[in-house]
Amino acid sequence: MAGDASLHGVGRHDRIAELAALDPPEGGRALEVADLATGYGRTVRAMLAAARGPLRIHAVDTASGLDDDVLHDERVRSVIADLDQPLPFADASLDRVISINVAEHLADPREHVAESYRVLRPGGLMVLAHSDWDTALFAGEDDALTRTLVNRFVSTPPRFAERADGFMGRKLLGLAAAAPFEVVTVETWADCHRRFDEDSVGWKVARGVLSAAADDPELVERARGWVANLVRLAEQGRFLFTVTDVVLVLRRPVGPQP
Repeated sequence: MAGDASLHGVGRHDRIAELAALDPPEGGRALEVADLATGYGRTVRAMLAAARGPLRIHAVDTASGLDDDVLHDERVRSVIADLDQPLPFADASLDRVISINVAEHLADPREHVAESYRVLRPGGLMVLAHSDWDTALFAGEDDALTRTLVNRFVSTPPRFAERADGFMGRKLLGLAAAAPFEVVTVETWADCHRRFDEDSVGWKVARGVLSAAADDPELVERARGWVANLVRLAEQGRFLFTVTDVVLVLRRPVGPQP
């Protein structure tokens, strides 16, 4: 089966690492980075590869699910924390905060941005990124059904992600106003995937589609057939899933704050 592919040959995590601008601070100390809701550590791995000097990455999540090679890297510290609570870092103690697809799962996404501002040093950067699930594209064979199911997925959060917000990507600039950040740049791209298996993004979204259709017996049967068709397309090498990612790079200003 074909592996994940990007339209530009560079994956999401590598792009995030590049936007994080991992240049060493003056004085030779390690760059202090927090990766929030780190998961398997894919963004951590990309940042370790992209770093231009010494760094220390605090890989934060509700449980440690880091891949072994990441967990055992001496530059990585696993931090167990509830992201609905204040971040477990002192004021102005970090140089970078990375937040990818976190905001929609939180009780107060604006407080998440304000907390990230609090823990950043003046001049520090927050990379705030989120997929905009309403833009999900599946290369299925029934366009009308695909549109119906994606709309249902966006408007009906699945039980396993009750706070999900299919429009969160386009809301990031509004969230950024929760703290007096400077907006350095806004990027968007289509995150493209060719895999359709249980560890793939497309599969997870399809699972969400089935959950969203579960209370409509007729629609859920059609949805099951739709997923079966996606499996066949993947076996034939014709599966494609993309979603638009929106990424903000925000800087905590240097100097007196309002």
